[in-house]
Amino acid sequence: MKLVLRIEVSNFRSIRQVKLENLGDFSAFVGLNNSGKSNFLRALNAFVTDDVEPGQPLRVESDHYRSAVRSRRKKIIRVTLHFALPAEFKFRRGLEPVEELLGRSFSLTKAWVLGEPQPRIYLNDAPGVLSAEDRLKALQFLSLISFRYVPNRVLPLDIIKEEHQALRDVLIRRLGKKAKQRDEVFDLIEQTSSKLIGHLTSDVHSVLNDIESVRLATPKSLAEMIFAFGYKISQGTVEFDDSVQGSGVQSLLMYRTLHLIDRDYFQKFGWRQAAIWALEEPESSLHASLEASIAAFTSSVAREPGNRLQVFATTHSDLITQYSDRGYLVSGTASGSEAKDHDTAELLGLTSKAGVSRWVHPILFHNLEPVLLVEGKFDEIFLQRVLRIAGMESVLRITYLEQLAKDDRTGGVEELREYVRNNASAIKSRAHTAPVLVALDWDSVGKRGQFQRWFEPGDPFAVMEWAENEANPRLSRRFRGIERFFSDRIIETAIAQGVNILERRTSQIWTVEPEQYEAVKLSLSNIVQAGITSEDIVYAQPFVDRLKAKLQEFGAQ
Repeated sequence: MKLVLRIEVSNFRSIRQVKLENLGDFSAFVGLNNSGKSNFLRALNAFVTDDVEPGQPLRVESDHYRSAVRSRRKKIIRVTLHFALPAEFKFRRGLEPVEELLGRSFSLTKAWVLGEPQPRIYLNDAPGVLSAEDRLKALQFLSLISFRYVPNRVLPLDIIKEEHQALRDVLIRRLGKKAKQRDEVFDLIEQTSSKLIGHLTSDVHSVLNDIESVRLATPKSLAEMIFAFGYKISQGTVEFDDSVQGSGVQSLLMYRTLHLIDRDYFQKFGWRQAAIWALEEPESSLHASLEASIAAFTSSVAREPGNRLQVFATTHSDLITQYSDRGYLVSGTASGSEAKDHDTAELLGLTSKAGVSRWVHPILFHNLEPVLLVEGKFDEIFLQRVLRIAGMESVLRITYLEQLAKDDRTGGVEELREYVRNNASAIKSRAHTAPVLVALDWDSVGKRGQFQRWFEPGDPFAVMEWAENEANPRLSRRFRGIERFFSDRIIETAIAQGVNILERRTSQIWTVEPEQYEAVKLSLSNIVQAGITSEDIVYAQPFVDRLKAKLQEFGAQ
């Protein structure tokens, strides 16, 4: 979820003046040690809580940029956040005046001035500070956001313990009035807690096979009613407290717990309406598979449709960077920290050259998720939106040759075949549950065997096909690729916009002149990018169904 679209920071610690644009659902700040990465998270924390770190209030005299340098100018630290509230973000009854003041798209600025006891607050580009009444409304808005700053030196169990009351609240809300007798209460608490953390066991077991189950340590009697939550970890026939587990298991438990609590608040109208996580090097002390697991989990909950969580993380990890959807290369310069935004594939190349992270073969990106390799950019654009409507957006990653190769290749089945042949050994090294699936257009299905010849049964690879007999019957064979599976509405919209699509009057078949096809294809893609509905994927649905079945064969769902 992109709740915050832009961040502007000035005169804070190592940051002289930086504007962060194009923020993603999960944004990564990557750079060498001491480049100033964490100061962006601290600036976020200060904006929401007035603390630079938990329990450490912002102090202008020491937190101002180059605070040791004497200047006659008054010291002011500014942080501005530009918000765009999703439809799911609701203002509870009584907060209508807050929504009236702010709207759904707005910016708020906090300015800490040396000698002033509290920060000034500005709305949008207004030159004057908010009145006392409007300031309260702005703070009421911020109270609807659960902000979590997790420094890399924090102990995960300390955070879990801090959330005991929130976990109890979640359980109580889930229990409701189900138990009619006192004796039923404790069994019901245990049953409800098991459902509550159902994904935890599979998540932990997938990376640590010796752990068989995880459960909440809940009360068994009235004497235990005043209890502190914890987790019990089963290994064989023995249960251990969470406190004796390593930092990796504790980190998994921590992130799952925080998401569990935040998600529950979202489901209750009037409670917190969104969450922002600021994570400092979440990969610390983790081996590679645990690192990948946390990266994949964090990414999936941030980009899950309808979820109201936005994540910012500092990192040196190529895995964290891979799973982010936007990245910033942070560098320390003579004029302060700088942050330049890049797409994640480009950023991985830059950080490996700079010695920040390891180089990773592009076909091994997102090594815990299946990858769907399509023939070109237009295929990716359409399929991303199809999978979103089908509820599969977070199940697999879609990529195409220009993204992977980063050279002068233009896509198409022949170049795709050569890429798969040249990188077959890398594909074979992927996990069986994270295969590479190649999607061939309906007019390329005869080349299926050319792709499969380099692989054996059991390899993490398969070829998917768009079947011609499933295409829109009103589109002629001159619609050469994925466009032949577009709905009537998309075609009619294009015609209404003046796109050069012809209709054969006798057969009511739409066609296009070959020399016009590339221009038509671009126009159709622009319409798809503007938004499609469930009615627009009717001809793509059979392909989606086969894709689901293939993923199940690999154990990927």
